[in-house]
Amino acid sequence: MNIKSLQFPNIGVTTGKFTDKELKPLREEILEIQNNFDLAEKHNKELAGNIKKEFGLIKSKDHIDKLLRPGIQDFEKCFTYFSSISVLDSDFPISMGPMWVNFQEKYEFNPVHGHSGVLSFVIWLSLPFNIENEKSQGPGAESANPIAGNFVFYYTNSLGKICMMHIEADSKMENQFFIFPAELKHSVAPFYTSDKYRISVSGNYTFKTLKD
Repeated sequence: MNIKSLQFPNIGVTTGKFTDKELKPLREEILEIQNNFDLAEKHNKELAGNIKKEFGLIKSKDHIDKLLRPGIQDFEKCFTYFSSISVLDSDFPISMGPMWVNFQEKYEFNPVHGHSGVLSFVIWLSLPFNIENEKSQGPGAESANPIAGNFVFYYTNSLGKICMMHIEADSKMENQFFIFPAELKHSVAPFYTSDKYRISVSGNYTFKTLKD
């Protein structure tokens, strides 16, 4: 008897990693903000994060848009997601909306949430901890599911069960990015072993209409 398994198709995420040189303009803008938080444009009211320091990014936005375009093309090649959005009667180009930076401190967190738009992204610039230390020293050390420091995606399987994909994002993943459907729910757990900022950059892409 020959038995085969058939996997149901689903929409996932794509990931890659930038170089320090590629992210230099972004890091320069973030350093300007970090040197004077009082003058930066606060972005908290537009975001779900339970994080005090969240700010809009402007100067490096076009640069990051250009860096992400090949990743967006790869995402569509993998999942043909744009063509599955049947509310459109013709193809429209995508355009980056607001981009922001989170300076997450120890004990702060991002609850389960989704984004507006079509696609979203996150770029991790500073992850000042080791995930194994977080597991062993955080409050979940004796838990069956220690998640301190994790980035988590939530999705349903073929039975309708809610599943979680844990990304153990620590210092080894700095400069890494993820591209995912804007509606895909996700969260960021608090960390406990560092007094430095966990710095991440996020943004959304929307369809650009002709009248724009």
